[in-house]
Amino acid sequence: MTAARKWHHIGLCVFCLDVILMWTLPALCGGEDDWQRFERRVRDEQISYEDGLKEIRCWWDVLQHAYFAERFDGRPFFPVKGYGLKHVGGRHGSGYRPSRYQFVGPNRRIGHPAQDIFVYDGNQDGLDDRTGKRVEILAVADGVVLSTCGEWTPELPSNGNRGGNYLWIYHPALRLFSYYAHLQDIRVALCERVAGGQVIATLGRTGTNAYPERSPTHLHLMLLRSRDMTPVNAYPLLAGIPD
Repeated sequence: MTAARKWHHIGLCVFCLDVILMWTLPALCGGEDDWQRFERRVRDEQISYEDGLKEIRCWWDVLQHAYFAERFDGRPFFPVKGYGLKHVGGRHGSGYRPSRYQFVGPNRRIGHPAQDIFVYDGNQDGLDDRTGKRVEILAVADGVVLSTCGEWTPELPSNGNRGGNYLWIYHPALRLFSYYAHLQDIRVALCERVAGGQVIATLGRTGTNAYPERSPTHLHLMLLRSRDMTPVNAYPLLAGIPD
């Protein structure tokens, strides 16, 4: 095969791959069985433990074929703009307590499989005490937004459950999902591809775990391994980010 013919063949393969992706993505974004719909069923406890495990395995296969890891950068970014590791709750990230947590099933509300990142908001108005502005939340790495919720209100506390307004982003290069809770405004759209360090939301005090006065203003950041949705401690990842 000549060099020209070889490169023509490679070009056709890449084109075919893009066509496959074009037909696969609707199943993830807006199709009858999209991932957001699955996440909502889990959140609202409308799916059995057994069916949930089956869907997790199914989605792992779909995600691998829809989003190729080599097309995304896995370089991590600190998710709260203007803040750093010292603002993570607990001593050296000890706030991470996964216990027997499960994404789906009877243990999904057990433990604290996340890191809370606290901001300067002494009067709890949702604004940074130093700037008087909303704190911006950044994507921890390149990824794709697979679920959004921005409808939480104090009058309807069950809407969005404990997390209030939140985002789920899948990071192909890391093989992780990131979950950002207690947000104010969502700045990205469902199915949008985001770059690491991109502004995806502003921080708020939404959700039954953040709205009460007893709760300091914070971002709830959870990482889940995408192949089985088990929790991963975000602290080592955050600690490895250069200042």
